[in-house]
Amino acid sequence: MRGRAGIGVLGVLCLLAAGCGSAPAGAPPQAVNVPYAASLTYVMDRQVGPAFQRATHISYLGRAGESLALVHLIAADAIPADAFLSVGARPIRDLGSKAPWAIGFASAPLVLAYNPNSPFADELRAIQDGRAPIQRLFQVMAAPGFRLGRTNPDTDPQGQAFYMMVELAARLYGLPADTVQKVVGPLDNPRQIFSETGILTELQDGNLDAASAFLPEAREHHLPYVALPPALNFADPADGALYRTVSVRLPDGRVIHGAPLTIDVTVVDGSRAGLRFVRYLLTHPAAWRRDGYRWIPPVPSGQTARIPHALHGLG
Repeated sequence: MRGRAGIGVLGVLCLLAAGCGSAPAGAPPQAVNVPYAASLTYVMDRQVGPAFQRATHISYLGRAGESLALVHLIAADAIPADAFLSVGARPIRDLGSKAPWAIGFASAPLVLAYNPNSPFADELRAIQDGRAPIQRLFQVMAAPGFRLGRTNPDTDPQGQAFYMMVELAARLYGLPADTVQKVVGPLDNPRQIFSETGILTELQDGNLDAASAFLPEAREHHLPYVALPPALNFADPADGALYRTVSVRLPDGRVIHGAPLTIDVTVVDGSRAGLRFVRYLLTHPAAWRRDGYRWIPPVPSGQTARIPHALHGLG
């Protein structure tokens, strides 16, 4: 989705203020179905969803999955969807006319979570604590016997970003030419790819030494992690131009360029329940901040003129 104009300054201010705009007329909906990227499970199902339900008396029905896989199900009307949250606006763009716009409202730093009982834990802890340079991380991940997990780049933006992160690090730090091959191998390396819903369980169970994760996920699972600098964590919009210098080519031939890992939301098929949920979400940042997400000024994209009045007020 291209274009960030459309809400305007007044609209951005309204997005941050509860009560701006007018809610749809008529009786309130009974339930709202919200598919979302699985990395958001904790904040959605334990915090945002229940809080929305208490505040509105509308039943919240969340469904976790890989962003791009959920898109295919929503597009085919195979699952109910009133609102949809993805990592990045790109998956929403694939919904076409069902969801012609998106609003980014938070970002999630990419980290490397690790098992504290891994034979590589001491080395990873030294990098985590700053006793060893971040460049050392890529030597550790490339070591023989290191078991790395990542999500599927074909279906998950996190998987795409992690692969691009290794490529970007190799270039920024002047690492050996075979670093990417040794750390991640081919894009679809079957030894490393795990589902977004199960990868951190595999890590906790000791089946992996380390895995890609978002900062909030690592915290929620009480896992130690190596934080990546802004140039590598794909979370800082200020570094967007740098992220765009790397890309991956998916099996279907599409080339995906790096972009900030924003959390984006949309309403599906103009759903009144979805609009009510999105309006609530955009005016309640506390749970997201508490969970480790970076709350950012609303970033509208796509057909911004079609963003409902209840979300952009006077814009």
